[in-house]
Parts: sequence; C-alpha cells; structure tokens
Amino acid sequence: MDALQSVQLRFRLPHDGAIRASYGRGISRPNYSDLPPSFNAQGNSANQIDIGNPNLKPSRANNYDLLYEQYLKPLGLLQAGFFYKQLSHPIYENVKSLISTNQYGSQYNFNNNGGTMWNVSQPLNGQSASVYGFEISYLQHLTFLPGPLSGIGMSANYGYTHSSTTGVPFRTDHPALQRQAPNTWNISPTYDRGRVSARLGISHNDANIFSYAYQNLNPDGTPNDVPLGIKGPLGDTYLYAHTQVDAQASIRMYRGLHLIVAGLNLTNEVFGFYNGSTQYVLQREYYKPSYMFGLRYTLSNEPR
Repeated sequence: MDALQSVQLRFRLPHDGAIRASYGRGISRPNYSDLPPSFNAQGNSANQIDIGNPNLKPSRANNYDLLYEQYLKPLGLLQAGFFYKQLSHPIYENVKSLISTNQYGSQYNFNNNGGTMWNVSQPLNGQSASVYGFEISYLQHLTFLPGPLSGIGMSANYGYTHSSTTGVPFRTDHPALQRQAPNTWNISPTYDRGRVSARLGISHNDANIFSYAYQNLNPDGTPNDVPLGIKGPLGDTYLYAHTQVDAQASIRMYRGLHLIVAGLNLTNEVFGFYNGSTQYVLQREYYKPSYMFGLRYTLSNEPR
C-alpha cells in the first residue's frame, strides 16, 4: 500500500494576489504490457529482440511547488512558479543494448548463427532522477477593449525544465529524462463575441530523448569507446522539436445550429526521430494539414 499524502498552503496578498506552496507524494506503476516475461525475436535485417521485465518497480516521487498568483481585472489570471521533483526507481522504456549470439544464444534460445549481433530492447529501472524548473502562464478575456475588440482573449504559458538521471544502464553520465523537453510553450488567442467563437493554438516542444541508445559501458562494466560520442550516430534517440499550429471556429447560424470549421497541423510540421544529432536521421514524417467542416445542432441553445 502506498500513502499519497499531500499538503498545500495558500497565503493571500493585497491587491488580489496570493502565494501557494504545496508538497505531494506520487507513484507511477509500470505498464501492464511491460511486466510479463515475454520474449519476441525478429530475425530480419534489424535483428531486434523485445523482452518484458517482471521485476520492474514502480516509480515514486516527492513533488514540491511554489506558485505566485495574481488575479486580473476583468476576468484574468497571471501565475508564475518553481517546481522540484525527486524520483526513485524511474522506469526507462526501450533501453537498448547489443548482445552476441555466441555469448547469449543458449540463454535466449535462438540460433547461434555465427555470432550475429542483436539489438535488445527492454524496460528497466534506474536509481534516481530529479526535475526542476519554472513556469509562467497568462489568461485573460480583454473585455475592456472597445467595440468588437472586446471579444479578444489570450491564453499563453511557458515552461523551462531541467532533468538529470542516475543509474541509466550501461552508462556513467546523467542524461535527461525521457520525453522531458527543456522548453515548452503554448499561445492561444481567442475570440468570443455574438455569434462567433474562434481559437488559434500554437504549441511548441523542444527536441527530447525518446529512448536511451548511447552506452559508454560494456555489459561487463568495462569502458566502451563510442565513435563520435554522445552526439554521434550511436547517441540517444531524440524526437524532433515540434511546433504545431491548429485553429477552430464556430459560427451560430440560427438558434442551436452552428457551423464548425477547423484546421490541424496548418504548417505541416515534421514528426520523426534522430540519433545524437539532427544530421543522423532515423525517420522524418509529414502528415500535411487536415481540415474539417461540419454542422452542429445543440438543443440547449433553443429558446424556452
């Protein structure tokens, strides 16, 4: 049993301000699909082996937050704060290593095949990790503007995060956590007035580690000289930086009948992976923009 205790204190300040401090205990259990002692070998050009791990431990975290809040008039909020997280036994998905069938063929029950090298992927626990950073957000409906401009609103946030890990298998450095982008931000101008409701969304995530691939230790603990180092083609697998633009608008045509127009990925942003540095491309994908038009009828908007 895990006790997930938390405590929060709020100090009210003059002029509609406040400071909020909080502590919380969290837990993240392994994915059920990672726990069975499964084994899947694909003897093709990739020579890929996927192994389950019934010994995975849940990750636990101590979360500390300090937040300043300022309520704006009319209808707005400004927030800024710092956070710090201590993690134990973080789970690293798809940790990759190389094995030789000369050494491990009998252990994993596949053909020796003359010492072929296989890529092994398995979820594993690390020792510990830490995450800290700050975030700021702004939300306001600008009703003080004259005439039609009073329908304008703004929602925006920015976050900076730094993370560090200890005990990633087969390496001595302290890489960032998987899927932890250093810089993220969102900007969403809005418009709500009369028959029209519209939203524009711009979101950004920096490049971040998708899976650990760099290893400067051999399985026996001896140093491993990796060609071109951590930024080379044997470095970690990263997701490309991603900035996506989406938009949606709704126009009330008659009573509960609305025309809906939406566009997704309007700038045809790239999705894909690279190893170490952007010149070592694994895959690049472009999905093109998607557009949607439709009608929506809402009974609750009918007059009574």
